[in-house]
Amino acid sequence: MLIHSKKSTGPAETIAMADKVRFLCSVITKIARADLQERLDNQDSGISAIEHGVLRNLSRGVDSMAEMSRLMGVAPSTLVYVVDGLVKKKLVRRGKDPKDRRREPLLLKKRGTALFGQIPKMDASSVLVKRLEGMKETRRHELVALLEEFAQGLSGSEKLYLQPDGGDSAGIELLRTGTKSRQERSSGGSNSRRQ
Repeated sequence: MLIHSKKSTGPAETIAMADKVRFLCSVITKIARADLQERLDNQDSGISAIEHGVLRNLSRGVDSMAEMSRLMGVAPSTLVYVVDGLVKKKLVRRGKDPKDRRREPLLLKKRGTALFGQIPKMDASSVLVKRLEGMKETRRHELVALLEEFAQGLSGSEKLYLQPDGGDSAGIELLRTGTKSRQERSSGGSNSRRQ
């Protein structure tokens, strides 16, 4: 239930609200991660939720470990370990950048693309879907609108904020600061060279 206060909120109350928002986001994130892992296990995918996150980012054109680390909020050292596992499973390969020998762009292999495509992005059995279905439709729309407004207003969200891409409500594209990635420039925006 939304509570509207006629008084302006004082600094102490705003700090308490911010702390509650952080806590609630943490709870939702943990539940969503467990929900995803259950879906991956039910599909016999053989991958973890964090490995799924790497495949998802690669499918969206993110090919640098540094950018993926930033987007996923995962330490680079952890990501190296995760990518090593995906390479061993023959889902991902490390490429070579002819212009920068230090850079090893990550590329989805056909097997990785196929596996990622078989995993439903979301289904009716998800605890998130079930919870949303338990809310009135207007409240669901309000919730999404408020979360989008809140996320867009956060400092740094212009580098991290992800937006629906139209054809796939769960799909997202990175909002870059008006420039295309090196891969998009060289391939004309196509992911065809990832195969």
